[in-house]
Amino acid sequence: MNVSRRTAFKGLLAAGALCSFGIGNPGFGQGRVKQIEKGAKLRVALIGCGIQGRMIINAILLEKLVAIVDPDPKQLARMDREVRALRDPAASANYKDVKKFSTYQDMFDAVGDELDAVIIETPNHQHILPAVMAIRRGIRVYLDKPLVLTAAEGDLLLEETRKMPGLVTQCGTYGHTFPSMKYCIDRINEGALGEVKEVWCYDDRVNSIFSRPASMPPPKGLDWDSWCGGSPICDYYPETPDQDGMHPHGWHSWIGYGNGSIGNLGMHIMDVAFWALGLKDPDSVKCHDAKFALNGAWAYRDVFEFHFPANEKRGEVALHWWDGRNDGVPYKKEYLNKFGLPHRREWLNIPPRVLEEEKKWGFEKDPFYSNGVLFIGSKANLWFTHHGGYRFLPNSAGWCNPRIDRQKDFNYRRNTLPHVREFYTAIRERREANDNFEYAVPLAKTVCLGNISALAHNRLNISELKWNGSHVTNSAEADKWVAKEYRKGWDPFEGRI
Repeated sequence: MNVSRRTAFKGLLAAGALCSFGIGNPGFGQGRVKQIEKGAKLRVALIGCGIQGRMIINAILLEKLVAIVDPDPKQLARMDREVRALRDPAASANYKDVKKFSTYQDMFDAVGDELDAVIIETPNHQHILPAVMAIRRGIRVYLDKPLVLTAAEGDLLLEETRKMPGLVTQCGTYGHTFPSMKYCIDRINEGALGEVKEVWCYDDRVNSIFSRPASMPPPKGLDWDSWCGGSPICDYYPETPDQDGMHPHGWHSWIGYGNGSIGNLGMHIMDVAFWALGLKDPDSVKCHDAKFALNGAWAYRDVFEFHFPANEKRGEVALHWWDGRNDGVPYKKEYLNKFGLPHRREWLNIPPRVLEEEKKWGFEKDPFYSNGVLFIGSKANLWFTHHGGYRFLPNSAGWCNPRIDRQKDFNYRRNTLPHVREFYTAIRERREANDNFEYAVPLAKTVCLGNISALAHNRLNISELKWNGSHVTNSAEADKWVAKEYRKGWDPFEGRI
């Protein structure tokens, strides 16, 4: 059924009405949690069967997968092949008789009452609506980073979650569960670095686009209307030798569908700084550089500086963000792969402060990883990457785990397993997950604020924005980018209780 002809609003209202009478509220020890008998499998739906969904399917299949959803039948078929390739009898058993849907609206209508949890691995513009539909039904939600497309969606996500006390939620920043991150945070909290006033974060992605591809009709069977969801119907363009197609991955580059480079990896990279320093909402952001190449696409280079005010536990913190490519590096296959990763490290927009630390401590021949975080402390410094590598500078401040080679040593599936398991375990133990929405939403909104800053720098010639946690307070024009408009039938803000 074509979603544009569906009445999604009706479904939202119905779910909201149930919640207003206390039906479906799981609580800790109430509602759906009681339905999970000892030894029984959690009943899970996966919404989005693209790259990310397939990457973590082995972790998802620790429990019973009731349904999978994707508007592209090719992605559903690829998921079947992915599960067969696992050659795991337990996973196969948890996938047996899985139901397949092209829209999450149809899925919720058909099996919503059976579900204990949903895992959402859609493009960013399709995050908020299925998450809200699940929450209003009392279904636990694992939602991949960057959680939301806009800062206003972040506020909505928290508002709806708080109406469901005890609802287990988890953001898909998988490094949050790695022992390496916890070790580094413990050392920071023990005072190994002294006072930290400055953090340098940098990204190795170039999620932008430099020339508008020729549009083509969507492939047969792909429900393009449903794929576009609440965003405007856009042109479909396929993968080329130089760049990824709009579907299933190139949407990262486009305003209204993805969140650019900072949206792709920002939550992964900045997570350790938010956790270690107790960061929440910055009160301002300065855009020092934002280079755009094509109208409608995100910048191919960003340099931001977020200011976090002092609190009772620490002083002020300046968090710097650098992403993109250096000048003179074309967006061609000879220079970047189709996912926006430059083939050579020197083509990246890495902060000079990071390069200085490498030189100072003799790591020029064994440099830091191509994305990461550098903490500058009054006693010592720390370099960290969410893939698991870290170096205390000097190493007497803490144990050193050298940088990892992502192509050779980083097993994505194995490393995402603990984070999904943490979500499942939190449900069974009736407690909050370690990366829940209360923690993750302020980080997600900071990512969105960075993109607002880039637009303000480029279109309004404003270099600094003041921020109160939900709105830009010094520019009414920039504040308009806090939210977005939705196509009829796709507005997650409808049906509020």
